[in-house]
Amino acid sequence: MQDSCINVSIAALNENLVGHELKKVWRDGFSLCFQFKNHSVLEINLSNSTEFQIIMQNQEVTAGLLDFSFSGGQIISVKDCQQLSRFDLNPVALAVPDVLSKEMSVDYLMNLFSETEVEVKSLLIDQKVIRGIDQAYADEILWFANISPFSIVSRIPKTEVRILHKTIKYVLQDLIKQARKLDLFNDKQKGLDLLMIHNAKKKCSPTGKVIKMKMNAQLTTYYTDEQTLFV
Repeated sequence: MQDSCINVSIAALNENLVGHELKKVWRDGFSLCFQFKNHSVLEINLSNSTEFQIIMQNQEVTAGLLDFSFSGGQIISVKDCQQLSRFDLNPVALAVPDVLSKEMSVDYLMNLFSETEVEVKSLLIDQKVIRGIDQAYADEILWFANISPFSIVSRIPKTEVRILHKTIKYVLQDLIKQARKLDLFNDKQKGLDLLMIHNAKKKCSPTGKVIKMKMNAQLTTYYTDEQTLFV
């Protein structure tokens, strides 16, 4: 591992993790957190190029950015061809709520919407206010909520914001449920096929409307004309 990928020295990382039992793993925003029995926590900040590979005992494979070796002989290897992943040992907890946390309440969302004039998709993917929604998920959520991604958040009626809040939870939880049925460790591409709107392979939405694409700077948005525009 390169020192630039982690917030501590390799020696400090080994001291805190090697030989300690892994107790808990959870997602937080775009990160995976690994908690060990000695209370050390390693946070892996994921990039679009992050991949996890399960290596069985005696299986030959090239080393990843970080390899977790378990007493049974298995290895979980974290790979990133672009080396954009970052590792933080004992990170400081952030005040920004995860998208599926109880803190991401309808009142929190309404307050966000009343304080800014940005387009709704830009707000949803802003990790400084909500952690865990990327471009693809935002397009899926907004289509199911019947809200145009180009709507100005302060113009969206409160009734629609309430619907959007419920839709965020529903869409993400459904995608998680479907993803659990797939072997994403071995075929990451299958996860992309779960998307109904943000999917270059699909030409029409589930209701038969043409899916359009708009590119703006680094933002690629998939949508249909059936989504209501609030401006």
